[in-house]
Amino acid sequence: MNRPRFSLIHVLFYLGMLAFWAGMQPSSSQGQNLTYTPTPSNPVGRAPQAITTGDFNGDGLWDLATVNGTSDDVSVLLGNGNGTFRSAVSFGVGKIPLALVAEDMDGDGLVDLVLALSGSDQVVVLKGKGTGLFQKLASQDAGKGTTFLAVRDVNGDGWSDVVAVNSGRFGYYPPFNLAVLLNDGKGGLQTPVTYENEGREGMFPTGVLVEDMTGDGKPDFTVTWSQPSWSSPNGLVSILKNTGDGTFSPYTELKPGFTLSAIQGADVNHDGLVDLAVTSLFSDTVRILLQREGGIFTELDPMKVGFAPVGIILRDFDGDHELDLVVVNRDSNSLSMLLGNGKGLFSSAGHFGVGATPSGVAVEDFDRDQFPDLATSSTNSDGVSVLLSGGGAIPLPSVSTDALVFEVDTGHAQPSPQIVRLSNIGLGLLKIVDVGITGNSADAFSLANNTCLGVTLHTGDSCMLQVGFAPHDQGSHHATLTIQDNASGGPRLVALKGLVKS
Repeated sequence: MNRPRFSLIHVLFYLGMLAFWAGMQPSSSQGQNLTYTPTPSNPVGRAPQAITTGDFNGDGLWDLATVNGTSDDVSVLLGNGNGTFRSAVSFGVGKIPLALVAEDMDGDGLVDLVLALSGSDQVVVLKGKGTGLFQKLASQDAGKGTTFLAVRDVNGDGWSDVVAVNSGRFGYYPPFNLAVLLNDGKGGLQTPVTYENEGREGMFPTGVLVEDMTGDGKPDFTVTWSQPSWSSPNGLVSILKNTGDGTFSPYTELKPGFTLSAIQGADVNHDGLVDLAVTSLFSDTVRILLQREGGIFTELDPMKVGFAPVGIILRDFDGDHELDLVVVNRDSNSLSMLLGNGKGLFSSAGHFGVGATPSGVAVEDFDRDQFPDLATSSTNSDGVSVLLSGGGAIPLPSVSTDALVFEVDTGHAQPSPQIVRLSNIGLGLLKIVDVGITGNSADAFSLANNTCLGVTLHTGDSCMLQVGFAPHDQGSHHATLTIQDNASGGPRLVALKGLVKS
């Protein structure tokens, strides 16, 4: 095992970074101060492309999942309830997964996963077992190179349906269109019905909002479009009206910017109509489109964010009961926060650094402090970055070793016990939940003078575990010392090896 070693330099660096981030974060004059504490990165599979949240194991805490486009798998990170997560469990799903949504598809009360396999042009439903594990429930051909998914009941039968954005993997493999895959009433998917098949001057769809845009109570489609290259930038928004039986017809078109990459919608000015927020890769901006009566939209001036915005979420972040915006900036490795005033206008509240090349963002209260936190999938760092709202402090465990080796000759006395020291070098409380020895030769090892089990370590505190070796047989003996705690990346593992020589 190659586990990280922590020295005084690591401790000072970590504490310094937290102080740096706390000092640079902007604050709001209304509601909660916009302070975010970064946590250590959570490793997942290679090149995570999308991120989603849900309670995957039924413990009432928010968990995370990513689809990883290079390792062709899904990573599940179960939450500890304090903003930290256990080590990711990954499992293969198919070729080039690029989109992911958490939803109960079969009505059993357990969260399932819906993902797009862009490499095989399929949408797959993974049935949740309620334990954090999943198994394949259904798959269906969807279209060329799906890159975005939305899940909602579009035909009013009470079952969640799937809307697939077929961009040919970002404009490389036409034809481009939108596919609707209705739920078969068992969590499976029916044969897709496609829309926007005529093409739009070489543009491809980049995202879809499934929301009632016409005020008739039925969810419509609002689609963003972009072009495959920057040589002739263009883009538009098309709205398709739900006819009432789950089919859709053209309604209107808008041209709010170039190279449109993401879309969200909500009533941001309290007039009862759904407004739109779209991001533009070409101009590094986000633009608000306020809806008026009759389906007319007023385009407000574009607002600068970071480089290459690729995702957007509307949420109240500062606690003033008005919707705000967070934008994911792929090329500046950041999130941009814009605070809403309830009249459709937004002002910048600063930028927050995350992992390399963020591709998506999830927003939930991961540490249960009543304020929304942020998590991003970081494509080029193969991890998940979590920013905790407020001045939340997080624990960071350090184990003195990653392996213990014992050797003894037959007939000689047992070797002396060895010590494992567990320290908290973070700023939050580290709670030790369980300590044990597992493996085929677990009975050859023992724990004595265990000062860790059930304790809570403050910053700088440590506890000790004394491991002994008392084999009954000759040969090699292998086991693992396992330490469960409330910090990210657990459990802590120490390899145990004992050799009895003849």
